[in-house]
Amino acid sequence: MDIITSVPGGIHTAFATIALITGAVVLLRRKGTRFHRQAGYLYFASMWGLVLAGIPMAHNGISAFHWLSAVSAASISLGLLAVLGAKVAPDPAKRAGRIYAHYKFMAWSYAGLVAAGASQISARFALSNGGTISEFWWAVAGGSAAVIMAAIVLIRLYDRRAGELYGARSNA
Repeated sequence: MDIITSVPGGIHTAFATIALITGAVVLLRRKGTRFHRQAGYLYFASMWGLVLAGIPMAHNGISAFHWLSAVSAASISLGLLAVLGAKVAPDPAKRAGRIYAHYKFMAWSYAGLVAAGASQISARFALSNGGTISEFWWAVAGGSAAVIMAAIVLIRLYDRRAGELYGARSNA
């Protein structure tokens, strides 16, 4: 099966791979360290590379994937702005709230990245085995839904701890 069919597709895949690895490292390691910041900036840059490399791949028009890519770009940008805003927050409560917002935006951006990867893998599998367009969309929806449901559980589990750590109130 031919996974990478163009130069932008190859670049997109390379950035996706870097983002998957650095995002996992950032989520699993201690927060607030120099390493966390450096890996986080690499995640941010690779996510923007991934988004921008996807633009030329819209040769058949704008699809749901491209709209979700715009949501991803907004999420990572708001996540970065939140943590940068924390540095100049006027009081500890506002700082904590901005760091908590950073966590939420970045956690959901990573969940979206993994969901996109799951939908790509499941859709390619469906099509490579003679599936129809209808089966393609069911594969996309199923792969994404499975990841998002797992993300809801994991983010909610960590939400209480994050709220305590950052002094912010969680919705869990």
